Amino acid sequence: MGIGKISRAVFLDRDGVINALALNPDTGQWESPYKPEDARLLDGAAQALKDIAAAGYLIFVVSNQPSFAKGKTSLESIRLVHEKLEAELAREGARVERYYYCYHHPQGIVEGYSKVCGCRKPGAYFLLEAQREYNLDLHACWMAGDRDSDVECGRAAGARTILITGSPDGARRGAGNPDFTVLNLKETAEVIIKHTKKGDTI
Repeated sequence: MGIGKISRAVFLDRDGVINALALNPDTGQWESPYKPEDARLLDGAAQALKDIAAAGYLIFVVSNQPSFAKGKTSLESIRLVHEKLEAELAREGARVERYYYCYHHPQGIVEGYSKVCGCRKPGAYFLLEAQREYNLDLHACWMAGDRDSDVECGRAAGARTILITGSPDGARRGAGNPDFTVLNLKETAEVIIKHTKKGDTI
């Protein structure tokens, strides 16, 4: 069901954008935090969310969370990480309208979660679902994240896109074609607010 006159939103990836990635000692790679004690907000993230909201945008998180499907952690641990991050944002006065998580992976090992699905980025499934539920004009929306899959997701939905390059997950980007490139969520908010004030279109 729609929510009145609000018709634009900012969709954000979570890990490496709102919260820090955690170094997995087993793989040597920077990944989603698997334990609540490893989950922490990035500096300035909460304020950036508040600035985006003050500019008239709803905020949604759209995140691939395949670690359970890959057998790396439990659904309970994923839930606890989410709850910790949500509580930390709330303490700083920042609010996310809704979190959309895909728990699947095509090369996973857990039955029921190891499959090709419709909700995994770079697919735009969750953006289109939010469009229906919140009466969004996707051409007035933004998608920001630290991977090429985030850019592809936003472009598939017709939203403007921002690639965030300040996270250590550089191996997952370089082939996308974002509308803007920034270092962090603070700069993301600045770009969105600047172009909202100007009324620019892509």
